[in-house]
Amino acid sequence: MPWVPQFSQDKIMKYDYHIHTEDSYDSRIKAEELIRKAIELKYDEIAITEHLDLLAQELSVFGLPSLKKYQARIAALQRQYPQIKILTGIEIGDYHQVREFAQNLVAELDFELILGSVHFLSDQTNIALPLPQPLSNKQVEDYYRLNLALVSTCDIDVLAHLGVYKRHYPDIPDEREVYPLIREIFGVMIERGIALEINLSALRNGYPSYLPEDHIIQLYQQQGGSLFSLGSDAHYLDHFDVFRDRVPQSYLNGRIPQRYRLTTKS
Repeated sequence: MPWVPQFSQDKIMKYDYHIHTEDSYDSRIKAEELIRKAIELKYDEIAITEHLDLLAQELSVFGLPSLKKYQARIAALQRQYPQIKILTGIEIGDYHQVREFAQNLVAELDFELILGSVHFLSDQTNIALPLPQPLSNKQVEDYYRLNLALVSTCDIDVLAHLGVYKRHYPDIPDEREVYPLIREIFGVMIERGIALEINLSALRNGYPSYLPEDHIIQLYQQQGGSLFSLGSDAHYLDHFDVFRDRVPQSYLNGRIPQRYRLTTKS
């Protein structure tokens, strides 16, 4: 049966659905330490979402993780800590570029939560890292077109960190020129039951907002979007549970991913 999160109508569920632990090459978190901290902080659910980055330039440096070993490790922790719901998830980077390969890898593994994200532009700029200068208007348009391709063609539950290229910017840029493209992304997400992630990582880098920002979230809601996911995108233990109090409760009232992937997506 597909996993469907449970929540009470009179209780805001405390959760984090984007966390990296020891099976992600860039994380310094030990999963068991994370789980103990989440229990201490009274979390209801967390999702560990290790990286699955399959572009040639990534595989040549970081290699391919053992997904079965990762799942077995989390399964053991689920048995050890039954007092908290621990989901086994995956973040597939640039899924639209490696769709067939990625689908074949995850087809038999039944991850409970699949995040999709864009890390590279068409010109191979890695926009997940600090940029030497702001993106050009052409690059910004390219970034959102790649997100449109991702949500249109890939079976994901959550679109992760939309606007990640701004994560190290000092100020919020004017993106009104790409609003039509962003609305198109949201239209596809709503049709396919893909949740919009509110990602906290930019706040840790000095950006004045989570991603996407409120004015972008309002575009999503104006089109009828109501599925949200919250993610710290933590790679260090002290990044977990930071800044979640900045997110309005109206975004956290149980409108979270419901695993449409297994039931309604093509």
